[in-house]
Amino acid sequence: MIEINKIYNSDCIEGMKSLPDKSIHLICTDPPYGLNYNQNDLASQREAAFGGKKVNMKPNGIQNDGEEESIILFKNMLIEAKRVLVKGGCCCCCCGGGGGPKPLFARWTLLMDEIIGFKQAVVWDKGGLGMGIHYRRSYEFVLIAQNGNPIHAWNGGKNTSNVWPISKIIPSEKQHPTIKPDKLMEKIIRLHSNPEDIVCDPFMGTGVTIKAAIKGGRNFMGYEIDTKHFKVAERDIKSLLDQKPMVFERQ
Repeated sequence: MIEINKIYNSDCIEGMKSLPDKSIHLICTDPPYGLNYNQNDLASQREAAFGGKKVNMKPNGIQNDGEEESIILFKNMLIEAKRVLVKGGCCCCCCGGGGGPKPLFARWTLLMDEIIGFKQAVVWDKGGLGMGIHYRRSYEFVLIAQNGNPIHAWNGGKNTSNVWPISKIIPSEKQHPTIKPDKLMEKIIRLHSNPEDIVCDPFMGTGVTIKAAIKGGRNFMGYEIDTKHFKVAERDIKSLLDQKPMVFERQ
């Protein structure tokens, strides 16, 4: 039996290997992009992007965020995702925006199509302007793969756009450096799963996806290798579970 509604301070690949086949209804996650947050002075880049305004964003390091190691990690996660997803279950991964010279979104899309089966690229319109040369970044992709047909869950009707305007979060030093908005994860979970389904986040960070799952009446599993981020997630998730969660409304 799978032990649900637990989070683990561990490597996600080893954790997912212990899951039974076809036991997860939705994977919703934000893997390392391979941007070397540990090495680059991202804070100064961000300040330049915001007209020199200091925004208190000195990033914390992200483990496994080297360019090649992140690709290997992502591929291994997809292999396990293919195995553990129910028929028609989706794997939804936040990704960077377009741009080169080594376009991450293209590499990830091809891997997702090869291993699981690519479905759609959602454009997350973050609002405002971010970093960039010549073209300033104002969006990221959410890449979606589907594990066979028919789709397990679709709660979007016939008129759901693949462009989602949801305001970004500019993280403080105390937050995860790539924290995603609650509304983004809530929308993914609402569209691609049903109440009481099991939502898994292999790269949990501080638990935004898990908290969205709880609010939506879903069961959950999460993995985070960084102990500092895990402790924040553990605290916040416990606090939320101590309350009576309300299922978020459809939009």
